[in-house]
Amino acid sequence: MKIRRIILIMGILSSVLGFSQNNNLVELTSNQDKEEGWNDLVLTITKKEKLENGFWSLICKAKYENQIVGLKINIVDGISAGIVDDKIDNTSLTEKGIEIYSIGKESDKLIEVISKLYGETKKTKFTTQKLTFTAFPLNREKAILENGKFSFKVFYDENNEQNLYAEFFINPDLKNGTIELNEKDEEYRMNIVNLLSEK
Repeated sequence: MKIRRIILIMGILSSVLGFSQNNNLVELTSNQDKEEGWNDLVLTITKKEKLENGFWSLICKAKYENQIVGLKINIVDGISAGIVDDKIDNTSLTEKGIEIYSIGKESDKLIEVISKLYGETKKTKFTTQKLTFTAFPLNREKAILENGKFSFKVFYDENNEQNLYAEFFINPDLKNGTIELNEKDEEYRMNIVNLLSEK
């Protein structure tokens, strides 16, 4: 009897906490500038964990038209400054510096939304494969992620071996609990949808 009561209480608490957390989520498209025409996205970091391999693991979610969308992004900590003495330092380019993962139905909903925003009609699910990206830091200081907001230009399939070459920006702000996924150029929209989609 006690066990059933405990399970019931835990279920209620889980529902209440989950509901509360979802109420605090940022609107996915709240950072968009309609005049500029970019479909930039922002998500709330709902869970963060420093992994033994030196990555920060970030569960990221947002609201969009009364639905919850999300994904997991892992970013290696401590990438060196990419801009030194006002010059680009290419030695800071970090292969496999960023990873993206599905978190299930919220990621499936996210790829639906991205497809819609990018003008693609493809109906798909978010890939269940780990996606790895090369990152270039657009920062003037070493990116110790817990210290504030940092910016990275992200590359996928640099040699275009999969015909999926794409660039975009990922800007984590662990201090304020948000992360931005910003467009680099409209020409990459189709490839971004395809690379994030189940093959």
